[in-house]
Amino acid sequence: MNQNWLRTWYHVADENEIPDLGDFKTLIIGEQSVIVVRSEDQHIRVLFNICRHREVMVCHQERGNTKRFVCFFHGWMYDTKGSLIGLTGPNDTMRTFQGRRGLTPVPRVGTVRGSIFASLNPDGESLETYLKKTKFFDRKKT
Repeated sequence: MNQNWLRTWYHVADENEIPDLGDFKTLIIGEQSVIVVRSEDQHIRVLFNICRHREVMVCHQERGNTKRFVCFFHGWMYDTKGSLIGLTGPNDTMRTFQGRRGLTPVPRVGTVRGSIFASLNPDGESLETYLKKTKFFDRKKT
């Protein structure tokens, strides 16, 4: 299997696509589904779109606004920062628990001129080095 897609940076969104708290979009990087979200603390996060419990997607919409992502398999709920906040139960009750891991963040995320980039590789060249090779910095600011 060719995994060159693991070694590079990807443009995943523009900041103006997710202007408000809870705004998100999903997309595929290589073979991985990810969520780009403006979390409740105003940070833009790129999270793997996979529940830590049973490894199924927690977001099936292409775009939207939410306060939480819910796994439909067993009802695990994650906030927009990716933290596990609880488990839905009968009659929409919620059980909370500590010590469980949340959604996995993509290893590297960077923003340049309002463009959000992500890399699945925890190592490798910096975003700035990558963008210099693509002549991104030579383009006129619009």
